[in-house]
Amino acid sequence: MKVSVLGINHKSAPLSLRDKLVFNQDLIAHSMKEFKKKFRSGVVILSTCNRTEIYSSIFNRGKIEEWLAKEHQVSTSTISKHSYFYKENECLNHAAAVGAGLDSMIIGEPQILGQIKQAYRVAENSDLIDKQLIIFFNKVFEFSKTVRNKTQIGTNSTTIASTAFKVIKKIFNNIKNLSIIFVGAGEMNELCAKYFSNHDVKNIMIANRTLSKGTKLAKKINAKGCLIGDLHKIIHQYDVVISCTGSQLPIIGLGMIEEAIKKRKNQPMFLIDLAVPCDIEKEVETIQDIFLYNLEDLARLAQDGMTLRKQELKKAHDLLNKLIINYEKDVTNANTPLTVSLRKLFTEINEKELEKAINKIGNGENPDEVCRTLSRNLTNKFLHFPAKSINKSNEYAKVIKEIFNIKD
Repeated sequence: MKVSVLGINHKSAPLSLRDKLVFNQDLIAHSMKEFKKKFRSGVVILSTCNRTEIYSSIFNRGKIEEWLAKEHQVSTSTISKHSYFYKENECLNHAAAVGAGLDSMIIGEPQILGQIKQAYRVAENSDLIDKQLIIFFNKVFEFSKTVRNKTQIGTNSTTIASTAFKVIKKIFNNIKNLSIIFVGAGEMNELCAKYFSNHDVKNIMIANRTLSKGTKLAKKINAKGCLIGDLHKIIHQYDVVISCTGSQLPIIGLGMIEEAIKKRKNQPMFLIDLAVPCDIEKEVETIQDIFLYNLEDLARLAQDGMTLRKQELKKAHDLLNKLIINYEKDVTNANTPLTVSLRKLFTEINEKELEKAINKIGNGENPDEVCRTLSRNLTNKFLHFPAKSINKSNEYAKVIKEIFNIKD
């Protein structure tokens, strides 16, 4: 299938560059429309904390790099140096590996497949999907699910939430006395908030740009909600701050935390920045009694408990390669002269019978009866030649049983 991907991820590019290439989720549909207008191609853009990937039917890598560079005001040479480019079945293999969690910073993490599906839905809702991308992503979803179901790649998955919890436990001895504020109510923070709420921490607050969304998440975990705009007034009340918003600029600055630590009389604060671009200014880590971790820091710690999933990684890749090979065979077989002729024959029969049925309904005949007649006629037409062959020879009968997998 004619699909390619140009991308950067945590393996190919530093966080500083990934920050610059993140697409604002509120504007990503507009960016995809501009891409389609320029290249006359369907497009899906996946933009997460750890990767930005552009799926399309364009095989000119340089042109896509130029577009991405212009979109984010980054030099084309920088993107070229840190990007990867796959096409056709290599692209399918890569996308399915991403969907199965094989290419994630934390191997086996389950959120990425949902993020791919969301990216696909955004493009679909904006009428930016073409036939090639429909076929491609259906296969990506199918193969990703198969790999996860038939291997233990996600077993005992070490999540960002559980890793953060372990680090916090080392800093604050008594988890039950902690107050935690989550800044942002997106998927990542929701997963983390639910995880922490199950460990009986003293107090949880959800700060969000819109109060309704923050309150909605807060109700799920018996917490409270507030506006991000009030953060500077209350942040000092919290021992742990976990931030993950879609802001293009930091929302927690050096001055805010300096003021907070003064009000806390130098009691330590643990800050976790899960956002890309970063929500918390890097300079915050210079403040005494402040512990600042970002996504990459937690991912490195999470790797320590990955023995089982590393063992399963080869098995998962082998299975994925087998699925791709079988798919290639199916595509090849589907394009043989005989297969093409059969498809043409069945399509002609189907279209003739369908046209008859449409005309009958248009002339006022009962639709239920017309549909039953259509079904009966199609069955009879498709069986006509096989039935004649069966009557001619037992050998034909054996072949037809094998073709249609008919058991005695």
